[in-house]
Parts: sequence; C-alpha cells; structure tokens
Amino acid sequence: MTPRFTQFKLVGPAIILIAILLTGLAAVPYYGVARLDAKIRERQETLVKRNISIWISDVEFALTAWTIWDESIAKLDNSYDPEWADRNIGSSLIGTSRTRFAAILDAGDHMIYSKTADEVLNRPFFLRGAEVITKDAASLVARVREREAGVRATGIPNPVAFSKIEVIGSDAVLLTASLFQPDFRTATPRGARAPVLVSAVPIAGSLQEFLGNRFLLDDAAIGPLNAVSPDRARAEIAVGQDGQPEVLSWRPLTPARDLLMQSLPLVATVAIVLVAGGLFVARLSRRAVVSLVEAEQRMRHAATHDFLTGLANRSMIATEFARLSSAGSLTVACLDLDGFKSVNDRYGHAAGDELLKQVAARLRAATRQDDMVFRLGGDEFAILMPSVPLGEAEWRCRQLSSLLSQPYVLDGTEALVGASFGLGEVPPSAGESCDDALKRADGALYAAKAKGRGTVVVSSGAGFASNAANSRSRLR
Repeated sequence: MTPRFTQFKLVGPAIILIAILLTGLAAVPYYGVARLDAKIRERQETLVKRNISIWISDVEFALTAWTIWDESIAKLDNSYDPEWADRNIGSSLIGTSRTRFAAILDAGDHMIYSKTADEVLNRPFFLRGAEVITKDAASLVARVREREAGVRATGIPNPVAFSKIEVIGSDAVLLTASLFQPDFRTATPRGARAPVLVSAVPIAGSLQEFLGNRFLLDDAAIGPLNAVSPDRARAEIAVGQDGQPEVLSWRPLTPARDLLMQSLPLVATVAIVLVAGGLFVARLSRRAVVSLVEAEQRMRHAATHDFLTGLANRSMIATEFARLSSAGSLTVACLDLDGFKSVNDRYGHAAGDELLKQVAARLRAATRQDDMVFRLGGDEFAILMPSVPLGEAEWRCRQLSSLLSQPYVLDGTEALVGASFGLGEVPPSAGESCDDALKRADGALYAAKAKGRGTVVVSSGAGFASNAANSRSRLR
C-alpha cells in the first residue's frame, strides 16, 4: 500500500465530508448556524444575569455590618438617638463604603433620618431629595416587610435586603432596602417591625460602560426594552424614571455565523483547494471554540471571584467548605482589619482599595497552597485551613496578624492597619454547616475585636457565638 493511498484513506473521508458540509451550508444557509448561536446567546444572557445578581448580593451583604447589630435596635427603635444614628449609620456608612445616601425608616415606614454625601448632591438622582428617593424604594421596603413577617430562625439572623438598579437621566444608582436586626438579642424591637435602612450606591461612569467592562460584553448599551432590536442579547437590570424596564443589551457572540461567513468564499474554489479549505475551516473552528471557551471561563471567574482583590468571593465558600470538611478536619478563620476606616477617611477610597489589594496579596503569599482565602465584603476576609490542628492554626493566624500589621505604601505614604482573627474548628464528620461554622468563627472575631487590635481568639465550641454578644457593640 503506497503512502499516497494511505494518506487518501485517512484524509479522503474528511475531504468528502467537508465538501458535503459546504454544499449543505450553501443550500440551507443560517439554519443550523442560527440555532447554535441562539443557544450560545441564551447561555451568555444567563451568565450575565447571574453575575449581576451576585454583584448585588455582595453589596447587600456588605450592609450587614450596619444592619445586623443589637445596638442599632437599641438606638434606632427602643430609644431613638439622632446623634448615634448620624455617627454610626449615616457618617460611618458614607465614610467607609461606596454608599452615598442613607435614610432610616421607623417601624411605621416614616423617615426619621437621612444623609447624602456632599459630592453627589447635584447629581440627577440625588437632587430630587431624600423623600423622593425613599418613595422610589417603597416597593423594596414592602418586600422587606413581607419577609420580616415570616418565620425567623434562631441565632444570628440572615440578612433581609432587596435591591434594584434605578436610572434617572444619565445617573444610575443601586438602591437597597435592608432590615435592621439584632444579632445576639441584647436588644430587641419594641413591636413586630424593626427600622429599615434605605441606601444608594452610585454606579461609576456610564451604566453600560460599568456592566460592559465587568462582564466582557461587546457594544453594551442601556435602553428601554421596546427599543432593543431582536438581534441583540439583553438582560433586564433597571427601572427607568417612567417605571418602564431598562435593559442591558449587547452584541452576542456568534462564532457559528462568523465561521460560516468567513468560509463562504471557499465554496467557489472548493474544487481546487478543497483540502486547503478544509484545513482552514478546521483551524478557524478551533480558534472560534477556543475563543468562546476562554470568554466563558473569564465570565465564570468574574462570577466567583472578588473584582477588586481577585480572591474567591462568598459564592464559592459553601462549596469549598463542603469539599474540604468532607475530606477531614478543617479550621475556619474570619479576620477583620483594624483601623481600615481611618485609612479611608484620611487617604480616600482609592487608597482604601489599594490597601485591600495589598492585604489580599500578603494573605495569598503567606498561606499554604491547600488553604483557601476569601473576601467576604468590605474589609472582612475568611480562610479555610484543611488538616491543620487548631493550635497550629492559631499560631499561623498570629503570624498573619503580625504580617498584616506591617506598613503599607499607598501613593508614596505609609499607612498602618492591624488584623483581628476569630477561629473555629470543624472536626471530621461533625456535620456542621458552612453558615454555622462561619458564625462561630465570626463570634470569635467579635470577641477578638473587643479585646483590642491584632488579637486572635479561638471559638470554644458551637455555643461560642452567644458568649460574644457584649463585644459586638464595642466594635463600632
């Protein structure tokens, strides 16, 4: 058997198949291509909606530092203290986060406090005043009240918050309503309803630029649903000033159509360059598939990792906890930066963001390869340490606390922060849930914060969180 015959046996069927495929594409254009691209578009729309939902959940979770707190119930509901509200809610929230508006509604949904950052007073959304903004949030408050009336779990409560993106002219804002709740129940609401926090976070730059860059979208645009052409992918993300849905639309990926359009010139020369054309199509197909897979991987990474620090975010912690705890013993550590607010106040939010990046880099460099580091939100982090005895884990956390207290260089200026740690051990086959383990470690963290800067406290058992009740009020 000659080499040429062997080569024909290997390549011939592929050449014939390619010829039939090209003929079919010429006879029935776009049929199979349209179906394939429609599936890809549907998948991309689902990923974008999920990413937006995760981003909003991260913002809502960050607000729990102000809303799930015994002292907030005591000072806002039991006996309203306006100075405390301004210092610990309004000024603290605006000074240490991206929130630029905060209002407090009492049990009757009447506004008893509001504060707007000076730099946004003239922006279209905020220029309307606090009463109008809280009126915009009425539907969110109603959903909070509906959830509040349901059955409540014992222990530290889960956050109750609802959000929507609202567009006023060229101004886009994430509007959130969050329920104030006691954590350790040293103070409880006087009646059946507790106060509600209404907050607004401006979305930097244009909304389409923010979402388009975040989710790697091509030609992202914002507009009313009825103005979006059918060939564009879309995801409903906001409510316009007239109450009509606003959608994010973009040019969807069309690898199949792109492949067809680039392959059509080959039909005219298929008799001469059939093999060359087949190889070209195969190579082009491979590139299209690789490009699609890489784009999907980038979007999945954006959904499960913190946008600022690159660390895994809260959406991954339950899965990793289940995997690691099923394999053996596991130590859960929660840490919080001491003095981070003062860095934000003195140097600005850009410096605070840079500080969080440097903290994340130190944590990655100083933990083991098997350890998992997460950013939970704000200046709070968590570490899962598999197969590490509790004593060794405590020693490692003290080393990390010492490392994180070393000076940071922020735009040519040195800044100092500390780090407090709370630890909880999950024995093999204990059957403890991720939420329970985090609550124990979080309770130990509150106790550490109460003892002073740079302290490490180990949870003494499943009931430890209740013993940390009196330390929470001293953290603010």
